[in-house]
Amino acid sequence: MILHGSDVMNRKERGFSLIELIIVVAIIGVLVAIALPQYQNYQTRAKVTEALVMATSVQSAIATYYNSKGDWPLTNEEAGLPPEGESSSTYIKKIAMKGTDCGHFRIKFEKDSGLGALSKKWLWMKPVVSTDGGSIEWSCAVESFNNTQKLVPKECRNRATAGFKGCP
Repeated sequence: MILHGSDVMNRKERGFSLIELIIVVAIIGVLVAIALPQYQNYQTRAKVTEALVMATSVQSAIATYYNSKGDWPLTNEEAGLPPEGESSSTYIKKIAMKGTDCGHFRIKFEKDSGLGALSKKWLWMKPVVSTDGGSIEWSCAVESFNNTQKLVPKECRNRATAGFKGCP
């Protein structure tokens, strides 16, 4: 059988060369290497949202206590919160009042590989009363800021320094 030039060309055009396949696999590998960490951070931030939802009910209880008594609660019991370590949450180990007269409280995350660097870390919440005695604004911060800042929402990307934890 004698093959003409056009028959040979048609046979080569039927599949992919090894180099083309290697290039496609390399491109997919680069995309996965970029996308996977971002997706894992996204999943962790979604879990942190649970802590922030629980924090809103704690903030309400603390604000109610402050508005009725004119002072901040020192313990969970004073604020009407469950005792430390008795939270009904998948990712939160405990909620604790700091024990100062500033209204700070903190949320400790469970030891869970799904939380990444936030596993067993604290999320701090600090109240700021407006100067006219009106509403209470809350700010939050995280421990191990350099390792955890990408895992929390933007409003919580503050360092839990002594200045943040202390009374104004």
